[in-house]
Amino acid sequence: MRSSHKPSTRFLLDMFHFSLTQRILLVFGFLLILLSASLNRVSALWDRFSREDPVVWNELTIAPGRHARISSLDETTLVMRSSANSHARLTLFIREQTDSRPGDLVKDLCGRDSCVYRPLEDERLDGAIADYVTGTPFRIVLMQLRNSNVWLEFKGPADDLKMFDNFIDAVVTQTQAQPGPADES
Repeated sequence: MRSSHKPSTRFLLDMFHFSLTQRILLVFGFLLILLSASLNRVSALWDRFSREDPVVWNELTIAPGRHARISSLDETTLVMRSSANSHARLTLFIREQTDSRPGDLVKDLCGRDSCVYRPLEDERLDGAIADYVTGTPFRIVLMQLRNSNVWLEFKGPADDLKMFDNFIDAVVTQTQAQPGPADES
């Protein structure tokens, strides 16, 4: 029995004849291509809906960002926790002007506990670091924003402080733009 199709046409028809498994794999491949092309849009949409709205705290606009969430908020304290590690937290608090500096407080802490004291190397902040090296590595960083009564305290694994860098930068920038306690009449 002879086919009525020309040899070149018959070749094309045979080329597009797929088994059921091949058709399923072909559809799956096309879906993966479509998904990869639209993944950026889906990610941007997810970020827009999953982020918390900014909070105004003591005239500072606080936006937690994608890796943190606000877990406690009152007039004098704001606590942010890492979404990735529940042991990492950053606390902003108001402390009236005293003679105590963060370095003095951390030195006292390391005198009582077995931690290693280091000064914080950031000219925008007056701060100190207490590293606990025994057991699970743990870090406490106490910072005071220059010319302000806003203090920050980080507690958690040393590497997790990086998650809060953008947030700390935003708070420092906003605080520097405000008149300090000494400037107020």
